Amino acid sequence: MKTASHGNIDEIKVLVGLAESKTAEQREFLYERIGEFLIADHTTFSDSEKEIMADIIYRITADVEKSIRANFAKKLAQKQDIPKDLLVFLANDEIEVALPILRDCGLLAENDLLEIIMHRSKQHRLAVAARDNISEQVCTALCDLNDPDITVTVIQNETAQVSMDLLTQICAQSEFMPEYQRPLLKRPFLPKPIAEKMYRWVSMSLREYICENFDVDPRLLEVDINDRNQTIDQISDESDPSSRLVEKLHKSGELSTRFLIKSLNQGEIDLFEFAFAKLLDMDIEKVRYFIYAENPEIIAVACRSLNIDRVIFKSIYDLTSSIRDKNASILSPAVSAPMDLYDLLTEESATSALRNEEFTTGKIRYAAAC
Repeated sequence: MKTASHGNIDEIKVLVGLAESKTAEQREFLYERIGEFLIADHTTFSDSEKEIMADIIYRITADVEKSIRANFAKKLAQKQDIPKDLLVFLANDEIEVALPILRDCGLLAENDLLEIIMHRSKQHRLAVAARDNISEQVCTALCDLNDPDITVTVIQNETAQVSMDLLTQICAQSEFMPEYQRPLLKRPFLPKPIAEKMYRWVSMSLREYICENFDVDPRLLEVDINDRNQTIDQISDESDPSSRLVEKLHKSGELSTRFLIKSLNQGEIDLFEFAFAKLLDMDIEKVRYFIYAENPEIIAVACRSLNIDRVIFKSIYDLTSSIRDKNASILSPAVSAPMDLYDLLTEESATSALRNEEFTTGKIRYAAAC
């Protein structure tokens, strides 16, 4: 361990004195001076002296311009002999400051990254998702946020240690989230069974990619698709009304959240409405009110009562928003999907709220229905 010299002690005293200054110019000079000391290879500052410098940085950061802090962080990002607490401090600053630390600093531990994922902004999370060699736990924490941009960044990060369970989860979500499909299929060493499963719902170009890159026989996959989707393919059959088709699907066990999204994506709104009503075992007109009510809590509660995944719920909400917006007043602000509420709901509490007629008719909010 390096020991303090008289020259170092004198320098530290000067730095401490500058830290007491109230002028922005002197504090900015101090910030840059400490940065020079910490990155210089020829200096002999001890660990304790570096800790004192780090403490000064903590104290004056709020009074230093962002651009200077960002330049300071950029200089320190790839150094290996910087106090770790200082690097964690910088990683939690505004994203312009934190970015080089989150992207390049190898001293941040898994727990540091998990704390940043939990408490910092989307930009911080995207930077973590793009880091080299992030662990399985970090990948899972990022994808559990159910933010498509973050999940895609994780998938595209070839060095990220994505577990088989997480790959399987993203594969299932890709049926409803087309933006996951191409980056997932192009991920190095993707297990063949995942690609074969995705063949059932991806585009023709991606089916060709699967056949070319995963050594699969498309004839075998096509047989499976035809068997599974024979009834659903009757969507375009004019001789089979929507209600009858939904009833047939329900009896055959093919009525699912997958069918709900498929109907919406194809513009078959009536099929979606009848299918949703059948799954809820409720009157179609009542369910239509749930879907298009100005209070977004009602459709959220209805979806949660069916234990619909939050990603699928957001897709349902977003796909029906155009109809909902047409029914709203021109002066009414756009209402986003109530994801915070959805995350708090349980299947039991949602089912209970659906039994409360005052809530389902819009007379009271969910909080009063509990």
